[in-house]
Amino acid sequence: MHLRPVLRWICQHVAAITVVVEPATLDLGSIPLGTEKSMPVTLRNTGSEPVKVVAAAGNCACTTSTWPTDPIAPGGSAEAVVTLKPSESQRGERLSKKVSFVIEGQGVVDLNVTATVPQEAGAPTGASSQPARPTTPLPPKPSTAFARVDPPMKPGVRTAFPSFDHWIVGAPETAWAPGVIYVIDFFGTDCSHCREYATLIEQVMRDFGAKGVRFIATTDEQPDAVRAWYGKAGVADHFPCAVTADPDRSVLALFQHGTYRTSTPRFFIIKDGVVQWYGHPKVSRPVLDALLAGTWDPRSELADAVTESNVARAKNATDTMIRWCDRSGDWQPLLETLDNVRAAIPERAGQYESQRFLIMIGLAKQVEQGYAFGRAVAKARAGEMETLRAMSRAILETPFVKVRDLDFAMELAIAADTLAKGGDARAADTLALANYSKGNREAAVTSGERAVRLETDPSMKRKYEQALQKYRTGPMGPEPSKDHEPAPADAPAQPPRRGQRPAGQ
Repeated sequence: MHLRPVLRWICQHVAAITVVVEPATLDLGSIPLGTEKSMPVTLRNTGSEPVKVVAAAGNCACTTSTWPTDPIAPGGSAEAVVTLKPSESQRGERLSKKVSFVIEGQGVVDLNVTATVPQEAGAPTGASSQPARPTTPLPPKPSTAFARVDPPMKPGVRTAFPSFDHWIVGAPETAWAPGVIYVIDFFGTDCSHCREYATLIEQVMRDFGAKGVRFIATTDEQPDAVRAWYGKAGVADHFPCAVTADPDRSVLALFQHGTYRTSTPRFFIIKDGVVQWYGHPKVSRPVLDALLAGTWDPRSELADAVTESNVARAKNATDTMIRWCDRSGDWQPLLETLDNVRAAIPERAGQYESQRFLIMIGLAKQVEQGYAFGRAVAKARAGEMETLRAMSRAILETPFVKVRDLDFAMELAIAADTLAKGGDARAADTLALANYSKGNREAAVTSGERAVRLETDPSMKRKYEQALQKYRTGPMGPEPSKDHEPAPADAPAQPPRRGQRPAGQ
């Protein structure tokens, strides 16, 4: 196996990987559509030096994981929480996914994740035949500190041509051709999100491939499996590009992990060895048009890319702290973490203030102080549509909010929709939910119909259509609240589900 320029941003020398994941395969059992399941795994340091995990990423957007924010001492261990949320296209399937933990100075260690998606929706049936994990004591409290970092992968950086392990389709290349625009497409043969956007991606490849753009699709799967997939009827007709296999995940580590997050499908656009842009294929056309026209400047995307990398790290820090707080019953450390994150990412301060508001009026049971804080944020962020919208939804649908101030929620929803000038689907749906919660069905349906009309993303449009059906026929009134009991300190508790964690994540 030849050396690769893969982990230069991780380490300056090759070192043995001393971290093991227990269990090596995590069976999440049955996960019905519309639900998600989370389970912990243990990362154990078998070496003689402390190690730091700097990222964790699934090979499909349906699979995510936290990673420990503090170094793991020699002989010590830390916990990560893996979450899998199947999509409609995975109905009736047996899923086999992978999560990679990037170890600073060492490389990547993988965890296999399996689950079954029933044909019909329903309550989870629990894990399969895997024995129950032993109970564990409450781990040490994670640090509430958060420091901003500069990601190694960002627009404007120069990068060597990736050393792909196997070229399945297309002539192998070893260097960037001068003046040529390259697009590296990260995908998975069994990735539900890739299937969802397959038609869009194919059209982008055909339209811009005809103009000289070179597309290289890469997956971390084994080459024989990729060849078998590519040989299936019709597959080749819908992949007008080179196809490579990257089973050692070196290309993934260099590009995806260098941004501190993974999203599949995801385009990385490079010209003359310089990263120009990366993001979802659905928003790649304007970038490619500008590059072909000679008007694109990668520096225009630099600030947002750095922010998004730090937001991804902040999400891991808050998710890790959420789990600790859920097991301890003490939510103050999460509030402190959010304050530190807000200070480190001031351009997203409103996002973290809305999250703090949610925790205060919900799990932290600081209702009076929380609403006072929320009104102060609403005044200070009066021009930020997304902050106001997130706070409104926190009041309207978070399960553990016992006191729902519907008038304040309506005030926030109206302000957000006004700022959007009626043109944002999310703001329209939030206004619909506010009206529905206050018993105004006609207004709820009108705003809900507008949300459906405005939304262009197929997945989100389906969600708004489902919400609209509820607005039309469901029982009026606010969302019922639920009791929340802290998980026992000696049990591997589930982290809060969607609606329980801070808004905007």
